[in-house]
Amino acid sequence: MSRPFRVVTLASNKGGVGKTTLTVNLAVLLRALEPETPVLVLGLDDQDLIDRMFASGDEPPGPDVADALRAGALASAVRRGRFGVDYVPTSPRAGELKREIARPDALAEALAASGRSGFVLIDTKSDLEVLTQNAIWASDLTLVPVTDQTSLLEAEKVFRLLERFGRPRSRARVVLSLVDLRIKYAGGEHGDVLALLVAQIRARGLPLLESFLSRSPRIEALHTNEGGRPLPICEQARGSLVHTQLRHLADDLLRALAETGSESLERRLARRARYAGRLVAFPEHGPRWLELEARDLSRSGLGANAQAALAVGAQAALAVGERVHLALPQADGQPLLLWAKVVRGAPEAALAFEPPPAGPAAALDALLAAQGEARAGSAA
Repeated sequence: MSRPFRVVTLASNKGGVGKTTLTVNLAVLLRALEPETPVLVLGLDDQDLIDRMFASGDEPPGPDVADALRAGALASAVRRGRFGVDYVPTSPRAGELKREIARPDALAEALAASGRSGFVLIDTKSDLEVLTQNAIWASDLTLVPVTDQTSLLEAEKVFRLLERFGRPRSRARVVLSLVDLRIKYAGGEHGDVLALLVAQIRARGLPLLESFLSRSPRIEALHTNEGGRPLPICEQARGSLVHTQLRHLADDLLRALAETGSESLERRLARRARYAGRLVAFPEHGPRWLELEARDLSRSGLGANAQAALAVGAQAALAVGERVHLALPQADGQPLLLWAKVVRGAPEAALAFEPPPAGPAAALDALLAAQGEARAGSAA
């Protein structure tokens, strides 16, 4: 079954692009637009804007996001916050987790065990290290804020990370944030900074949300006031240009989530046929080759026991994101060669096939059909 929640991560390798502002304001707006749908916010940074926005101020001490990830479960750390938004308290010790978490799927497993439904919005630190990788791995959709050319160059790194994970580019969208519409160009093809950035994003082939947020002193002032709390745009700047833009952005986000579908890569890989036996994998980089204990097979990928991998000339390690050339035995004795990426490491490895040309694709279908016939024969 598909999971009952949708995860949206805000990620950029550059600071100052509005990740946290977008996270908290989208959370409040989504809750207002769909009041029956739970919304959870968590931050993997050590800043406390999420707490100042959502904490009521009288909660007793309890576990924070670092405690929850160490325990592998979020439920005990979730608190009901202002504006009807649930949140996990941030942690000044969040950076310590980078030395403790090695796998990119630890957060996904904690979310799966949380019993959540609805939306989960994740704010990340301005890096692409292991915590941010966990957030992107767990996400149905990653929003990559871009405000200038420097942040656009950094945005490309997020899409390269998705490729390492075996995910399509459509699992992320660039969102133009804090765009200063006062920047105009007297000459040239593009009249202002918005037109220039849109053209450059499209030239790079990066998926883009059509809506954007303008830079606005009025909105920036919502973070500084006598109450010491950041104030949400949809309540304190209703009717403003940025409020209208945020509403359009939320609509675009919901459409993008619908386009990604609720079926995850892991679910596709679960539709598989029994395929026991050893096969050979040739990593793209390095002279070594691996002999894997195959477990199951589908059109999308292969399951294997990584702990049983035998290495020749190197350590038997399947690194997440590594590209390998697989040789699958066929009935005629000829190997079927397919490229794949490692999307889950030890102990239960999963390798996602890259789209094969027509010939290998037909051979893979024939191999799967033969597996089905063998199962039917044994059952009879």
